[in-house]
Amino acid sequence: MSIGIWENLDFNLNDFKCIHKGFLRVEDGNFLLYRDDEEKLKLKVEGVMSQGLDFQERSGCIDKNESLIIFEHKFLKQKILMYALPIKQTHSLVGDNPKYTDIFIVDEIVFEDSHELRGVEYLIEFVDNFKVNHIFPYSIQWKEEHKRIYKLDGVDHELVKTLINNEHLPRNSIKFKIEEDEILIIKINDGNKGIITYKRDVELEKRDKIRKIISYLLGCPLIFYGYTLVNKYMTPHSSYIKNINDNERGQLSINFQLPSPLSLQASNIIESNLFQKLIQEFYVKYIDYDLGNILFTYWIAVNSNSITAAVHYGALIEKLQARYMGINKVSYSKILDKSVFKQLRRQLELQIEDFELTDEQKRIFFNKIGNMNTYSQKDKMDFFCNDISLLLSDIEKLAWQQRNDAAHGNDICDVNQAWKNTLILRELVNKFLLKLLSSSALYLSYLDGNPIIKRI
Repeated sequence: MSIGIWENLDFNLNDFKCIHKGFLRVEDGNFLLYRDDEEKLKLKVEGVMSQGLDFQERSGCIDKNESLIIFEHKFLKQKILMYALPIKQTHSLVGDNPKYTDIFIVDEIVFEDSHELRGVEYLIEFVDNFKVNHIFPYSIQWKEEHKRIYKLDGVDHELVKTLINNEHLPRNSIKFKIEEDEILIIKINDGNKGIITYKRDVELEKRDKIRKIISYLLGCPLIFYGYTLVNKYMTPHSSYIKNINDNERGQLSINFQLPSPLSLQASNIIESNLFQKLIQEFYVKYIDYDLGNILFTYWIAVNSNSITAAVHYGALIEKLQARYMGINKVSYSKILDKSVFKQLRRQLELQIEDFELTDEQKRIFFNKIGNMNTYSQKDKMDFFCNDISLLLSDIEKLAWQQRNDAAHGNDICDVNQAWKNTLILRELVNKFLLKLLSSSALYLSYLDGNPIIKRI
């Protein structure tokens, strides 16, 4: 699949023949691959009605491979493997040849081109949700000119077919480097789609890390739709495109909110050096702070209602505390040394024995003694903030208390204040992330509406 198809996915498969029909009625028909208004990946099939769908007779579990449809190009060494299930059928009974239209939901697609002369030089990811409206530091033009030359019937006559010939307008882009990999982010001018280009076939795990860091620093979760491997002429060698799930579809509605300024010169541009430094610092500490799970929960919190989000943000802060303690070998858990507390516990148990209590009451008090040597979450937060030289303001302490109220089902008396406290908790998570993972001394506050740069 080409980059142009990603920008406007409306791909006619009439140059292909079906060699494995999956749950299609027959191998013949008109095929159109597209995304609907909700970004769901679908296949539209039109043909002459001769029989029903095999799928109609099925019940219970269906093996994934049963839904496999394979298309092969009529002239070229290209195949498209598609996993699709039918979801809608319509029929037209007018005339001698009644027609049908079937709509399939497509789970994933693999495009293969076995042309032996093509060498893979770039990997290009397709992503959506680039809502950042800053000016990127570079502008580029993107030209695609894909041609195929092949001989007819073994003679010297050659047929030249232009597959794609598009010249795109200048685009916003930004370059950076992670380890040995040179990476280019390109934001497409219309809408929120974009691409991330690597100068080699980078493994999925590394790309996933980089994409999640980019999402956080640019303030909105990037939704991954697939990738393509291309040569230096941007001719595709192989591609993978997937459908998106309901959670990802919900994240497309998130408004972007930068955690930190991306320029020290102006509020509406991205400075290449500053962006490079931030993404490098986050990448180096990605494993230590378990950023994969941290950022997954972060976007769930952003996309949740105010009260639920407060619980998520609180859990994120506790996890960051725990990772910090593990990395730096510090502990905020026990008040007294174990041997000292053992003596104190024995004396308290003897005191309880002297009171006239039932056995059940004694058991309850004995169990409570076991928890006495543990610091409260408030104390842990104070120790943590002192260690990293980040003191909480009064409004941040109040917001932290709301997190406890939300987690324990306490009444929320002031809904407006609860909503504001959730915003404060999000900023507090951002401050901790920036403090622990980067050298940035600044963050962006949105409590007053417009973003304001503040010191961490």
